[in-house]
Amino acid sequence: MASSLKVYFLLLTLILGNSFANDLKVRDGFYRLSYDGLTLPSQEELGLFGTNYLLYFDNSYLGLGVYSAVDGQRGGFFTGGVELGHQFAISDDLLLDGGLFIGGGGGGSAPQGGGLMLRPHLNVVKVFNGANVGLGVSKVKFPNGDIDSDQLNLQLDIPFGFVYKGSDTHKSNNNDALSLSANNKTNVGWKDHYIAATYQQYMIDSGVNHTSGLPMTSDMNLVGFEYGTQLGQEYYSYMETAGSGSNDTDGFAELLGGVGYSKDLGRNFGFNIKAALGAAGGGNVDTGGGFIHKQAIGLYIRPFDKISLSAELGRVGAFDGAFKATTAKISLQYPFKLLSAGSRVRKASNYDYTADGLWGVRAINQTYLGSDTLRKNGLNDSVQLLGVKLDRYLDDDTYLTGQALAAYQGKAGGYAVGLLGIGQEFDITNKLSLSAEINAGVAGGGGINTGGSIIQPMLGLNYKLNSDVSLQASIGRLQAIKNGGQSNVIDFGIRYQFKTVE
Repeated sequence: MASSLKVYFLLLTLILGNSFANDLKVRDGFYRLSYDGLTLPSQEELGLFGTNYLLYFDNSYLGLGVYSAVDGQRGGFFTGGVELGHQFAISDDLLLDGGLFIGGGGGGSAPQGGGLMLRPHLNVVKVFNGANVGLGVSKVKFPNGDIDSDQLNLQLDIPFGFVYKGSDTHKSNNNDALSLSANNKTNVGWKDHYIAATYQQYMIDSGVNHTSGLPMTSDMNLVGFEYGTQLGQEYYSYMETAGSGSNDTDGFAELLGGVGYSKDLGRNFGFNIKAALGAAGGGNVDTGGGFIHKQAIGLYIRPFDKISLSAELGRVGAFDGAFKATTAKISLQYPFKLLSAGSRVRKASNYDYTADGLWGVRAINQTYLGSDTLRKNGLNDSVQLLGVKLDRYLDDDTYLTGQALAAYQGKAGGYAVGLLGIGQEFDITNKLSLSAEINAGVAGGGGINTGGSIIQPMLGLNYKLNSDVSLQASIGRLQAIKNGGQSNVIDFGIRYQFKTVE
């Protein structure tokens, strides 16, 4: 396992450290959707749906992936990690695509062992205008569990262009953007986005039971986030994820993607209608194979230029499970415009290219050192987690952070964490800095005793390899907010910083 992590971080260091430049550029990438029909022990079937965000580096690609159960009887099975691969041209419109996913997770009482997942694949890809379709073979193996399946694999790749800068470059101007568009022969312009922190309550229908057969008598409380991109004048696509903070459903998680319609009723308020499909389960919630639907209607107001508030009512339910509920959701949204590449951008605008948004992406390995209260069975073994942290800087030193982690070793397969927080950096030298952050969120599954909600302060050291890439090491404390345990925490990883043009 240690060798796999070393390969993972070495690849990130080499690719991020050498391939990104400090001037304004377009990095081609693609969203990948995939489906694998796994065969588990005792000939059990599991439908695994993959979503990936991948960036090209010449003919190779690297990015993040999430795989979720959507068919079978393992609703709540999720894994997340890193995806890397290479494409070879067979002809003008055919590619040979080979790659590997390394990640952690599990759930749905599947035989995932400690949670480490490996998924190599080899596909033949047909190139179409606007999307590529691939068919091939894949293998899904949990080395410290009982899942080892070979199957056919189907994938859909949807291209996009990502406009970025090095973290130490000066602010852009209109001439930079026009030069970029002309030199790269790419449509470059503004695109509307939003990111939101969310709180939801699921009011369970009467007669709905847990997977144990006992009635669900309590409502569910979930926290998470949502990200959306405008498709047209009033339509947008979005992705949302959330986890349960309720003690009797800790370990429940959901990941959905959908479309929405938004209409202004006045200068600073309006309504929206949304519909989404996705995967959910865990926490003893009966979502069957994991495939769910959600619909909502709501109102929004914009009390400030940079903030929107939204309130929604809706319905959520499993296609082949008993889970059904009425939903109430509030969101705190941050809308922004990014300089982007692709077919759905606005080339002409009255905005100037002066505001740089500084972001950080951290790939980390985190360790729970263990305690007598960490696990529900009383053991005090340590737990290894693999995760990604996304930071949005408010200024040069203060940042908001969103974090997602999953266990891959330590007899805690299926344990997952989602945190939101705020942090501050303090420079010690030109290369060395101290960071302090406080995070809170939901965590559960894998027999870990969190009570559903945790708080986690961290103190770390950052060492810059160059202006964009840093090595990090941190120590901290996991503490259940109520009805759970605690553990000391250490993590190490690598951070890449970049700027978007806003």
